[in-house]
Amino acid sequence: MSQNEEYPITLNNRKTYYEWGNFKKCDTIILAVHGYNDYGNAFEIPARYLSSNKFCIRSFDLNGFGKNENFGTWYPLELHIKDVKNEIDILAESYPDKDFFLLGESMGGAIVLSLAASQSNLNINGIILVAPAIWNFTERNFFKSKFLGLISYFFPRLSINGKGWVKVKASDNQEMLKTLAKDPYFVHNPNLQSLYGIIELMDQSYEHTKIFLTKNNYPTLLLIPIKDEIVPRKPLIELLKNSRINEFDNKKIDIKIFESSFHMMLRDLKGNRITNEIKDWIINKNNNKIINLQKGREKLENSEFFHMLD
Repeated sequence: MSQNEEYPITLNNRKTYYEWGNFKKCDTIILAVHGYNDYGNAFEIPARYLSSNKFCIRSFDLNGFGKNENFGTWYPLELHIKDVKNEIDILAESYPDKDFFLLGESMGGAIVLSLAASQSNLNINGIILVAPAIWNFTERNFFKSKFLGLISYFFPRLSINGKGWVKVKASDNQEMLKTLAKDPYFVHNPNLQSLYGIIELMDQSYEHTKIFLTKNNYPTLLLIPIKDEIVPRKPLIELLKNSRINEFDNKKIDIKIFESSFHMMLRDLKGNRITNEIKDWIINKNNNKIINLQKGREKLENSEFFHMLD
């Protein structure tokens, strides 16, 4: 029996939504998908800025996270993909005269990539990927992955507290991090099943990203922070080196590198400048311009590395 077959199938269909802006008056709606251990309110800071600029933002808690009754339970990638697809369809039916954009942060970015790679006719005008969790963990850390898979099989509910032995800086916004540390809806001590689950999700999404980069059907903004201590950069660099990707017409994919940004880049002290890039890109996305992924890759390669596994 595979790991996925052992996941509980009880899903929460009565979701908690987080909304910013007047949905009847705005022209553009962004559906935002949160990251690992986080929840829908993760977008409060950028959403306040965007809503003041006549954008509307909706997010929700993925199953297993936030205010769901199944909080702390891990669900596999295919269920999250169905969840996000369903939310897109609901929004498109409710607001047929609006432009729609899909935004994914970290793990949410991995989910969005997998969805977009498998669906060529989503009711969206574009995709925004914020520090997406593009990481072929098992391929790069085979024995670590297999060991974690083994112990998660026997002790799936064993929670891990990383304080004291895992030192990473997710943002330079200390006040935000202090508030998050006390937030009961943030998963502070994920269990082993969840930790192995996110590895499986990233492994799957990495393969889907290969498809996405060569057959992308949607205008895409890819935002990468240099000071990312959560997701390593080398897996993305290797993907961008792929000759098939460089031969593809990538005018739809715009990559922007931010040298002073951390993983939670939208919530950094200077996060509003990143959010402003999102706003400007949405407004100007139809402008014809040449986008050179090679230059973005070279900037990633030549900048200082901050992740311990890089």
